[in-house]
Amino acid sequence: MGTAFKYNIFIFRLLFITILLLPFPSSVQNAYTQGKGTPAFRLLTRYSFYSYEKSGEFLLHVPSNLRQTHLSVTVLSGTDSLCSWKGIAANNVIRMQFALKESQSVYPAEAIISISGNRAIQYRALTNITKLPYKTNEVKTDRLTGAVIVNRKPQFPFGFYCYSPVSPTIQEEEIVRGFSMISPYQKIHPNTISERRAYMDRCAELGMKVHYSLLTVSASTGPKADTISEEEKNRRLVNEVKAFMNHPALLAWYISDEPNGYKIPPEILEKIYNTVKELDPWHPVTMVFMAPFMASRQYASAFDIVMADPYPVPRTPVNMVSDLGKQLRDEFYGKQPQWMVIQQFGGGEWWEREPTIQESRSMTWQAIINGATGIQYFVRWGPNFFPKSTAAWNECGRMALEVAEMSPWLLSDEKANHVTSSSADIDVTSRLHNGKLAIFAVNKVNKPLSLNVSISGIYGGTADVIFENRKIDLNVNTINDHLPAFGSQVYLIDLRKAAAESVSDKKNLITDPGFETVSTPGIPTASYARAGTDKGSTYFTDTREYVSGSHSLRLQTPREGQGVTLRFFPCKVSAGKSYIISLWARSEPEQRFIAIYDTINQCYTNSQLKPQYAEISFGEFHTARFVPEERWKQFVTFVTIPSDTTATVRTNLSLSMPGQGVAWFDEIRVVEEADRSVQH
Repeated sequence: MGTAFKYNIFIFRLLFITILLLPFPSSVQNAYTQGKGTPAFRLLTRYSFYSYEKSGEFLLHVPSNLRQTHLSVTVLSGTDSLCSWKGIAANNVIRMQFALKESQSVYPAEAIISISGNRAIQYRALTNITKLPYKTNEVKTDRLTGAVIVNRKPQFPFGFYCYSPVSPTIQEEEIVRGFSMISPYQKIHPNTISERRAYMDRCAELGMKVHYSLLTVSASTGPKADTISEEEKNRRLVNEVKAFMNHPALLAWYISDEPNGYKIPPEILEKIYNTVKELDPWHPVTMVFMAPFMASRQYASAFDIVMADPYPVPRTPVNMVSDLGKQLRDEFYGKQPQWMVIQQFGGGEWWEREPTIQESRSMTWQAIINGATGIQYFVRWGPNFFPKSTAAWNECGRMALEVAEMSPWLLSDEKANHVTSSSADIDVTSRLHNGKLAIFAVNKVNKPLSLNVSISGIYGGTADVIFENRKIDLNVNTINDHLPAFGSQVYLIDLRKAAAESVSDKKNLITDPGFETVSTPGIPTASYARAGTDKGSTYFTDTREYVSGSHSLRLQTPREGQGVTLRFFPCKVSAGKSYIISLWARSEPEQRFIAIYDTINQCYTNSQLKPQYAEISFGEFHTARFVPEERWKQFVTFVTIPSDTTATVRTNLSLSMPGQGVAWFDEIRVVEEADRSVQH
């Protein structure tokens, strides 16, 4: 939401707090009907579209009155049977796998549902399956988990609005904190396209994504548009989408800001949505609401991702975010992802102050625990304009790294153990990933509270309190701990019955070779970092990619030869001895980018990119280069310590990636050659 707030919008927000507590009218409850007064089944594909996948998945939403009922489901495309399902609909969503056609097309699917034992009663639900040609910059939504699929990986976007023209250093300042997305408030004017291309290019170099605002040419909200005709506005909209639809930094198109508050008719936005999607079906379209439950059914055909922007501080309780998140989840679960805009401004207009550090933390985790799979703060204007408190903004960066660490859990589709909190002032949820149960908790009030979380199916054991680098013992099936005022915490429990304790490889001279020590989320421990000349070069641990354990090291070199170097904790070697140095690595060739624009062919050229090589050095004794490939591969080199040096030498292994791009590294080892123990 822009800075030109109107008083009636502020009043609308205050009224919204009261409305939150009111029950839905029956006309809203039964908006989707099949037959007179009967809630309908709804059929959707799990992904908004498919491209490289060989199989897909249907999500069949079951009406509340037919849950716990034995159903038979058959899904057809024409006369072809795609899949079938039989059983008791224990949940509100039935998942069904199906094979995709090899050709790219849009084709219909129809689910025929009958109640077992009563074939006379049948229900039907229709949808379309979309199979598009694969594009390297495509972004699809996962309706089940709420993730966006970027570079073939689930991603939890975590970023902020900023102003335009975009500060030339804001991306490099914020990417190193852990932020992965920006959304500039910008005017779409032909004369300033070079400004927009410049910040998009920089984001692509850094591996940052852009939630691209089209507000000034899509709807009359946000930054004031020039006084132009609707015909000219539409022409600019089309040209802008064409200009950036293939850009590697593009995440999503943002077409409307609070249309319900500004009383923009849904049909206008549906027309804009259709225009954008006809040009670019490979990226989602977003919309922000003040009170989304009131507008969801009116505008639902005009967005792929729904956003809400509650700004409660200081006049209303911060648990407004929790209430709103629950309503978003109830309305859109399994249909469209939900993102939340968290307040990071104050001191003027109708907001007397900014949120405190603690309020920012509570609001952010309230949103996430209640289903948000994207966070976008309003607003960042660095270094200390919005928010004025650099400490508060540092806390947002801290949470960006926490979310990145936990994203495989937050975006998991596995069924987790049910959890309940003994306090209504503490929200909790659970997620399961690879046999480990994560329990998330947040305190919604401004006082310390005792935390008591009951977990189904758990009988004793320990939990890692991962953001405090400590452990606690479970009280049978309960976590007993404390949360500070507006505090949050994540607990991790290994549910694998035969979970083997990690055994230290005493022959390996490298400390924390697999980056599994998480004393600070996202940051490798046993190493020093030497910054490259590009201040946006990054080194983070990554829980989405690894060879073993649950972490790897991700290096991003934005520009050739300007990346970071990590020097690992020193190890002792002996004069005259030979050592085997090995590590695993992989890269993403599709993510490589050089900001050279071919104005004749109107595209970017990678012809000047050099091979994406990485380099390891062992003190002054040895240096070796290798080129990471698309698949994980082990690289091995050898070094002999000169016999005429000191008998025992303390030296360091260093790793750098001068080649532009992104790569992951894991299982770094230095062992005496006589051990011959490099095999995995």
